[in-house]
Amino acid sequence: MTGIKIAIIGGGPGGLATLKTLREASTPETPIEACIFEAEQNIGGTFKYRSYDNAELVSSKQLTAFSDHRFPLDSPDHISLPQYVDYLQSYIDRFHLAPYIKLGHRVVDISPLDPSAHKWKHRVTFTKTDNPMQEREHESYDCSHIANATGLHVTPNLPRIPGIEHIVGDVFHSSHYKHRSQLANRRVLILGCGETAMDIAYEAIKANAQTVTMCFRTGFLSFPKVLNRFQVFGKTTGGSLPIDGLITNLFETAYVHRAIAKSRLRWFVSDFVIKRVMWFLTGTQAGCNQHVGALPNERLGRAYVFLNKSHKAMPYLNRPYKERDPILEFMGNKYLDPPEDANSDRWVDTCTFPSSVDQDGKIIFEPRPNRKDWRRLKDKDIKPDCVVYCTGYKQDFNWISPSYPTADQTNIRNIVKHDHPSIAFIGFVRPGVGAIPPIAEQQAMWWTALILNKMTIPTDPPHYHLLATKTSRIKYGVDYSAYMSTLARDFGGAPGLLELWREHGWRVLLAYCFGASFVSFYRLVGPFRSAEAPEIAKTELMMTIKRRGIAGNFFFGVVPMAFYGVVNFIAYLLELIGMIPPEENVVTMEGNAGIQKSQQIR
Repeated sequence: MTGIKIAIIGGGPGGLATLKTLREASTPETPIEACIFEAEQNIGGTFKYRSYDNAELVSSKQLTAFSDHRFPLDSPDHISLPQYVDYLQSYIDRFHLAPYIKLGHRVVDISPLDPSAHKWKHRVTFTKTDNPMQEREHESYDCSHIANATGLHVTPNLPRIPGIEHIVGDVFHSSHYKHRSQLANRRVLILGCGETAMDIAYEAIKANAQTVTMCFRTGFLSFPKVLNRFQVFGKTTGGSLPIDGLITNLFETAYVHRAIAKSRLRWFVSDFVIKRVMWFLTGTQAGCNQHVGALPNERLGRAYVFLNKSHKAMPYLNRPYKERDPILEFMGNKYLDPPEDANSDRWVDTCTFPSSVDQDGKIIFEPRPNRKDWRRLKDKDIKPDCVVYCTGYKQDFNWISPSYPTADQTNIRNIVKHDHPSIAFIGFVRPGVGAIPPIAEQQAMWWTALILNKMTIPTDPPHYHLLATKTSRIKYGVDYSAYMSTLARDFGGAPGLLELWREHGWRVLLAYCFGASFVSFYRLVGPFRSAEAPEIAKTELMMTIKRRGIAGNFFFGVVPMAFYGVVNFIAYLLELIGMIPPEENVVTMEGNAGIQKSQQIR
């Protein structure tokens, strides 16, 4: 196979990882020409252009970093957004990617070419944005493949609220929030309860906003991004371990029987345990020290939601509602808020989503008598002069030909549609706990293996989607570990335990078994084998395991390995005696459906 020419749309982490992966896969026998088209004048995407003061990654540096370009060991576990953009620039510099990045090139159309009249399959039409005073002429780039890496967070989602025009003050989407000064001395209303909403609620308190009110339809599941600040039997626990590094590989991600994966048993068991541990430590099962905003029981858990790891505002949301359980009080168990927040007399009100705004600018909240926050606020006059839509983003592909699939129509691993494998969507899934950049790198390796004929299109059903209802707005959620391991098995990057021990020794084997699904693990073997991966596993990734301590590794490592090991062994035995039928190969119509349907290949 010769003549591979690829256009990558977007200069964020997904686009950069795709460019680097493709360039390293190019050989004299199969040369690959690839370049990035980025509309802005600099790289970084959302991390640069939709960031704000004091924002930092909620995923840890260990999980977020690319497989062979790591953060310095002495850098903090959670990186600020400007630091992350600098990291992306260092990635470009190290792997000499700059000559292949076209900044200020906005793609306005992607259309198919007539194969009888052209060598290439696709035409990318773009305009140059470096000189806004110059008349923008359309130019084109013909290619054989397209990698769309524009990302999930570009076009703001702005739900319609009747009467919003009656607000006297500022109304804007969170993508336009930059500084605390925008909130100072204002009556702030925040729409949404995601991580950005929590950040802005905290920033509003610190900016001395007059009042802060957060509105949401259902609720959220709050956890700190670092597990510490617990008082157990009167003694304060230490530690600074990022929560996204706690899930182990062996028998939770690796060597999981398909019936166990399909049942989502791992998710429901961990939910059962975590809820009870959270009550024991913080007096509530709704989340970690979360006393308001609880999700309905049928949606509360790892199988359904994205963990909200922006935890700084929780002391202020809790304040009107937090009650201490007398049993836990007697035992001396509680969660310790930072002193500055614990000693404050400020709070953040919460309520249901606005149904409308009256002519006086008063918010009319959706009536929900079952919610204690609605009962508290239903008779109060809330008249904000600053409304921030923290309502996320929507996918807009109006620049792609209607004859092409869009991200919501991808039915093979949420990357390609089975009849359009030359068009990939990189970075268009969202993990419940995890990070999108390493997922994008793993997707880039998967697609590179596919277009180089190093793998075939997989036909086994996926078991990694978070469960979603038909009315859910976000239907592209995945379990990070399950998704990463599935992609690795597809392209031959999932290591076997004996293979690891023989090639890399017991330290790498131990790191893989006890570690989380770090992307470096999937470059220890297979077509994207990296000479640096073993050393990364033995040093940085082993360090994350050691930081758990003996007790942490016992409860987060040995116990789940033993339990799931027995469960998976039983499933394999049941399959051997015919009690579990073989799974048929299908093309799964995954899309972003959350709950999947299957269609037989004919």
